[in-house]
Amino acid sequence: MNQITFAGIKGQVIESSEHGNYLVIKLSNRISICGTFTNIWHWKEEPEYDSGFKSFITYIGFNTDSVKQKYLDLINEMGGVVRDGEDKRSKQRVQGKFRYEMKVRSLSVEHLLDLITVI
Repeated sequence: MNQITFAGIKGQVIESSEHGNYLVIKLSNRISICGTFTNIWHWKEEPEYDSGFKSFITYIGFNTDSVKQKYLDLINEMGGVVRDGEDKRSKQRVQGKFRYEMKVRSLSVEHLLDLITVI
């Protein structure tokens, strides 16, 4: 598998769009991101220069509601946004032993790095 550096972290490319607009990157066992080079979906602009992404969305894997709530509290403190219905969905982007994932928008690069160290 290919690797890409995101904010100093070597991540594993686990999916690439056929049109080349985004990559899904595994940054840790629990956290993956979907980064876009073109931001054609108009996500909140959060450029990350190591990777070349104009913007990204974060995915966090979990198995229980108590763990989900712990991460929702952290994300809320960090200014991230989890829309209704995106707080507990069947995993799609996160690999590993997790049954669910949450989709987090508007998380800054710095807060994502903080989240990785906490988790």
